[in-house]
Amino acid sequence: MKIGIDIDGVLNSQYNFCIDYGTKFCNELGKYKLENINVIDTTDMFLWGEDIAHKFWNKYRKDLVITLPAKKHSAEVIKKLKNEGNEIYIITARRNNDEWFSNSLKKEVESITKKWLKDNNIYYDKIVFDVKNKGEYCQNNCIDIMIEDDPNNLRKLIGKTNIIIFDYPYNRNFEFDNITRAYSWYDIYYKIRNIKEYKNDISNN
Repeated sequence: MKIGIDIDGVLNSQYNFCIDYGTKFCNELGKYKLENINVIDTTDMFLWGEDIAHKFWNKYRKDLVITLPAKKHSAEVIKKLKNEGNEIYIITARRNNDEWFSNSLKKEVESITKKWLKDNNIYYDKIVFDVKNKGEYCQNNCIDIMIEDDPNNLRKLIGKTNIIIFDYPYNRNFEFDNITRAYSWYDIYYKIRNIKEYKNDISNN
């Protein structure tokens, strides 16, 4: 099977990063506080304007994309999936010259991302950047399963492929047919095997 994997929120813990570093940034500013834990965007978490959000990401984006470690067991589970004959696609909206990256990073987003994957021993057969519609990409490239967390991307994936949602407070109201919720990378492994067995049963009948 072809398995698509998002980066931010799936391979890393971006949500926890935003809370940890966002509350630190509020303290540095001497104002603002954590207002809502059921959202994905820092502007909604802390009720920041875009100018404050840009200042936050200019200061701390490097900590997210370079120093934040991969999620526990992600590398070993992906290696197991590859050894079982699956193809691994990293599918991300990250791109060079992204306005939400600082000037010192924005021209090197793709190379920084590849280095982070290598440093964290994340195997992949193919990586695709600047994917604006993951549903369209998965459908056009015969991706059998997409692992995603962002509700905006999840909506576009409905009906295009099998979806595994990495569970967070901001996506807990998102429930549709052909969607499986997972809570860790070994939980993902177990659920991918279930999906594969189900597909094999259908093809054999």
